[in-house]
Amino acid sequence: MVLHTVPPSPVLAAALLPLLALVPAVACMVDISRHPDTRCYPARTWMVICLVGNLFGVAAYLSYGRSLRR
Repeated sequence: MVLHTVPPSPVLAAALLPLLALVPAVACMVDISRHPDTRCYPARTWMVICLVGNLFGVAAYLSYGRSLRR
């Protein structure tokens, strides 16, 4: 018996790629809403940076924006 595998669809990959970028941004925005005491910028500014900046915004928030007093 020979099993034939179906190659992954490029449409599926194109649909999942934006979701992989949004999940960390949403996680950071939830963190900001739970702990609004942030460094460098106000919490709303960090929300916009995480939303617009995608992975760079998330990395910036985790490196420079997240409060050390938790």
